[in-house]
Amino acid sequence: MKREFVITAVGKDKPGIVAGVTEVLFKLGGNIEDSSMTILAGEFAMIIIVSLPQKVDLGYLEEKLDPVRRSLSLVLSIKELGPDELRRAKGEHETKYMISVLGVDRPGIVYRVTEILAEHGINITDVQTQMAGEKDQPIYTMVIEVKVPKALDMKTVSGELEERGRELKIDVSVRPIDEPIL
Repeated sequence: MKREFVITAVGKDKPGIVAGVTEVLFKLGGNIEDSSMTILAGEFAMIIIVSLPQKVDLGYLEEKLDPVRRSLSLVLSIKELGPDELRRAKGEHETKYMISVLGVDRPGIVYRVTEILAEHGINITDVQTQMAGEKDQPIYTMVIEVKVPKALDMKTVSGELEERGRELKIDVSVRPIDEPIL
């Protein structure tokens, strides 16, 4: 039986962060199950789900990752996942959608769009935001991936999102997406 952990690491972007963390996991007999890594404003952030042999407990994992944390000046967080957290939904009763937002930047765009999703019990699986355009008139872009229960009327939600877009003077579009083929 394996143990699973979620590891987050954040620090000033520099070469070797991914290699440093994953080398320790490899040497402990780990297998990366899922991950997300990105750079924002010169800061590198990674989230990894890793399965490790049963003998590797939280304290031992922290001890083995500590030299990497210190040498790369990382902020590390490690949490062991319990059996209830390990269940991975197959998504049989859900449909994935992509919501795209584009408009002049202003405070509250993320909140005002995502509050509608929360009100309908829609789970956000990924969010990407970016500023574009000129400094004096920045354009804000946001792409949100969500999982929507098949029983939910997405036309109603789409209508609410479009109305919110009109209020905020932004373009909001919603479309179903297929699972990526790797």
